[in-house]
Amino acid sequence: MNVAITISGPALIDADDTTLEQRFVGRDPVAFDQVVAAYQQRVARLAQRLLGWRGDIEDIVQDVFLTALSKAGTFRGESSLWTWLTAITLNRCRSHLRKQAVLRRLSLGLAGQPRGHAPPADQKSVDDETVNCVREAVAALKGRDREVIVLFYLERRKAAEIGQMLGISGNLADVRLHRARKKLKAALSTLYGA
Repeated sequence: MNVAITISGPALIDADDTTLEQRFVGRDPVAFDQVVAAYQQRVARLAQRLLGWRGDIEDIVQDVFLTALSKAGTFRGESSLWTWLTAITLNRCRSHLRKQAVLRRLSLGLAGQPRGHAPPADQKSVDDETVNCVREAVAALKGRDREVIVLFYLERRKAAEIGQMLGISGNLADVRLHRARKKLKAALSTLYGA
């Protein structure tokens, strides 16, 4: 099944539409299209942030919505549709990062030396040094640390929501966030030379 998903265009519906959620769970194809239209930009932005502003974002977005479509019957409405899609996005990004790590290890083993990583073209045009430093520091964080930083600061989620998305308690999410902040602060002080 091929589903074409673009990462542009405005949301066509209100994201809190419970009848949409019911129709989506019932596998209504029109509802699926509306869910994609309403959430694709948010999923893309989250994936981009979780992958450290690199990676095949469009592939991840498509994978998220294909997974959501195949698992629509498992959505029980205990959380919002966005929270459920966020959890799927987290899992898809984790899988992508694991695959990339395996490919890197294989290429190192085959080539005997690491291959260079060129930043995306749009990142080269960014003038603001502070933004670049913060991006570098967030991208350098390990997956679990990057997840809580992105969800808290960039997605503006509360610790309880983060815990729900990650399948952990709100208190544990707070602890992870505290530790991740320390690591981010250390990374930024290294980048700034302070």
